[in-house]
Amino acid sequence: MRCLPHIIAATLLLSVISAIALAENIRMSWTPSGYGGGGRFTAIAIDPSNPLLIYIGSDVAGVFRSRDTGNHFELIGTGLGGFCVADIAVSPEDSRQVFALTNAGLYHSINQGDTWTRLSEEIRYSSRFFGSQLLLFTRKSLWIGTDEKGVFQIPLSDIKSLPRRVQGLQPSKINGMAVYDGYLYAGTAGGVYRLEEQSWKPQQEGLSRGSLEITDIAASGNALYIAEKHSGLFRWNQISRVWENRPVPTQVKGFKSIAVHPGNPDLLFISSHPENWPHLLYKTMDGGKTWKSIQSFKMESEATSNWASTLSGAERIMFVPGTADSLILIDWWNVWKSSDTGDHWTQKHHGLQNTVINDLKIHPRKPETLYLCAADNGLMISEDSGKHWRRSMNGVANGHAQEIEISQNNPSRMVLLMNPWDKKGKVYVYESRDAGTTWKDIGFSVPVETLPKLGYVDGLATNVELDPLSDNTVYVGTNGYGVYKTINAGKDWTQMNQGLSTPFIKGPGALRVHPKHPSTLFASTQAGGIYKSTNGADTWQRVTTGERFTFGMAIDPVTPSRIVVGCAGNTLLITKDEGKSWQETRLPVAPSPQMAVYGVAFHPQRPELVLAGTIRYDVRATEGLFISTDSAKTFQQVQMEIPRVNINTIALTAGRTLDGYIGFNGIGIFRIELGEKP
Repeated sequence: MRCLPHIIAATLLLSVISAIALAENIRMSWTPSGYGGGGRFTAIAIDPSNPLLIYIGSDVAGVFRSRDTGNHFELIGTGLGGFCVADIAVSPEDSRQVFALTNAGLYHSINQGDTWTRLSEEIRYSSRFFGSQLLLFTRKSLWIGTDEKGVFQIPLSDIKSLPRRVQGLQPSKINGMAVYDGYLYAGTAGGVYRLEEQSWKPQQEGLSRGSLEITDIAASGNALYIAEKHSGLFRWNQISRVWENRPVPTQVKGFKSIAVHPGNPDLLFISSHPENWPHLLYKTMDGGKTWKSIQSFKMESEATSNWASTLSGAERIMFVPGTADSLILIDWWNVWKSSDTGDHWTQKHHGLQNTVINDLKIHPRKPETLYLCAADNGLMISEDSGKHWRRSMNGVANGHAQEIEISQNNPSRMVLLMNPWDKKGKVYVYESRDAGTTWKDIGFSVPVETLPKLGYVDGLATNVELDPLSDNTVYVGTNGYGVYKTINAGKDWTQMNQGLSTPFIKGPGALRVHPKHPSTLFASTQAGGIYKSTNGADTWQRVTTGERFTFGMAIDPVTPSRIVVGCAGNTLLITKDEGKSWQETRLPVAPSPQMAVYGVAFHPQRPELVLAGTIRYDVRATEGLFISTDSAKTFQQVQMEIPRVNINTIALTAGRTLDGYIGFNGIGIFRIELGEKP
């Protein structure tokens, strides 16, 4: 018989091997699962030597690539550190080389965007309203326009050399650049400038003092155009050296993007500015003397339904090189393609998983049925494990779906928490008794009181919980107004903040009801740590010390006395006695003031398996996903073959294998499958 020390040693060795194998297997099983559309697209680049190859930028998801002129896309960007993409450009000397200007710096790829390295952190574009052509190739150089530091130049013969700043224009916001008559022009938030002998010279003749916010600039042949935000289109008169207005016959309050045909300078488009409604596109065939409104935008019948059914704030328009009549247009919701010189547009959707996921729940009795809370598009439902999705917003105000809870007693009954666009003074809660087919408003007004002036407090609704013994009892958490409760299915609501001195609740599962003792609740707060109530939220007591920022919580489904909490930095808190005492666990990465452990989850049947997802407070690459095989005592980083976008939510399925879904802040949801046998 083997001695006990050997058995213990062997067991520990097997545990280590199992943990390593676990992490190895997880990194190989990321499958995009929806919902397959939506989001704001910000940049276009088309390979000049191969117009089939198109790159699309996002404001939160990085870069997508198409190899068939935009019919199908794939998410790329391993190594990309910033996911707010201001512009993308393909090198004219080597099409394998692609550049991306982001909020985290200037990035370079030598393999058509598969992987990226950062060339400069200083050269970045942080503004959320991007320009149109900020990366421009000319004079054997790459020129980069930024939003605070002017224009930089990098020689294509030595792209890793120290970039040269072209003096002037800082701190002006560059909104576009163009080459015309041998000169480099820059359109800025403060007018038009021309580069002459390494010095920027203003070119403002014909523009009034109130018409100097240039939102785009483009050249073709003997024509140079600008879009001025308030006054519309101007064309440069080379003879009289003055800008001439070409008025667009519309009541549009602002203008954003222009596109000029590369072979016909009189054929061009101009769009309205995304911040103003309605969103319109105009076309001229005679250099702006006459205009027609473009109205034909067709949604693909195969695409997932969404709230936007037509043009929604054009961001960029581009002619496809080598063609006479093909264009690509991106807006704040879709990618569009035209094959008849812009008269008719068709939505492109395959692979464009550009979506912020706030919550994901799995049906307790039908694991193939998923409920997804998305920003902007609201509630989405899939009945085939994420292959197809449908929108379910009958009776619900449009906006951001925040969280959904499904009754364990009667799964046809559920509550949905919403944050509609631009609506204040009310918390929007909806109830369905037919599995989400229809919804009834059971929301309530919040008190008219001034929220504290803290950067992390916004007053939004964040969490909703159902009492496991009574579906009529519902709790709602908010980031600023604290906790509310109803015991009669929303007829009456009561604010429940006694003892809750930091009512700033935020994070997936930041408000939890004990699964076996529903009078016991836990609240995770920003700047206040964890609070506990043992009397149905009548009173609260803080059970952690210090001014901790804590976020998502998970309760062990097998042993509910164990709770794991995500914290700011690279730490988690674990309690084994319902909050009487806490231990801290650190993730095996360097701490960062911008980073937080945000979402945590126990495996439903193997609670020794714990997942932790991280976020950054800015839109940059985070540390990704971590896994523990020893009940959250230690964690290992999971290698991800997708961009490390913020992880917003984790949902694991029941069973002996580690299967489930990860919801991201920009790239939709991915299914993870381990397939490990017990």
